[in-house]
Amino acid sequence: MSSTYRYIAVLMSFALLVMANTAEVMAKKTSYDNKKIIVLDPGHGGHDKGAQGMNGIYEKTISLKLANIIAKELKDKYRVFLTRTDDYWLDIPGRIDAANHLKADLFISIHSGGSFLHKASGISIYYYNEISGSANILENTALKTIKSNDIQTLWHNIQNRHKTTSHVLAESMKNCINKHIGFAKCRVQGAPAIVLSGADMPAVLIEAGYISNPADEKELKDAKVLSDFAKSISKGIEDFFKIHN
Repeated sequence: MSSTYRYIAVLMSFALLVMANTAEVMAKKTSYDNKKIIVLDPGHGGHDKGAQGMNGIYEKTISLKLANIIAKELKDKYRVFLTRTDDYWLDIPGRIDAANHLKADLFISIHSGGSFLHKASGISIYYYNEISGSANILENTALKTIKSNDIQTLWHNIQNRHKTTSHVLAESMKNCINKHIGFAKCRVQGAPAIVLSGADMPAVLIEAGYISNPADEKELKDAKVLSDFAKSISKGIEDFFKIHN
């Protein structure tokens, strides 16, 4: 083979290699771009400590810790974003804006319950409903309907269009949690939760037990329990997307 032919053969081989690598990169990019986007919203933060347990732990700490564990559980299958990644305050419009601008497929706000009644316990998942059938949820500021000019109107009550699918998401998560979490039963309720009202995608608020209840607080400090929560939520999301893909 002449040097000219060898040169042409090398060029062709190089071109084929570049094309193969480009195809691989494009395939990976397409796969990444096709992943569902999930926004996790750890409640409270900074000066807003949320509820406080009998042993001094704050809701803001538990919610961020659980959100990080859930994010690790989800990251291989989904694109996951957190509204806050450290102990700082973020207002409710900012949390909603983050999810809407990302065009997220799901918005999940993470909290733990607080009550003056230390016997109050249990796990709750809320979907947005302007009329609430339960009085005790109003003890949590994240669930109150706040009538204030500080809440932006761009996304006001847009969650109404997703109420049915949000309810389905909540039920899917509830079923998985009740299979794997033993310290309390999970229930689903509709509530006028302002942190959900402006989310333009299926959205739920999870209260992972009552931090004001010493027994629930102990469970929420257990790494195994938090891991089981994360796996249950991940499975609930997976089951939801089988129905609403």
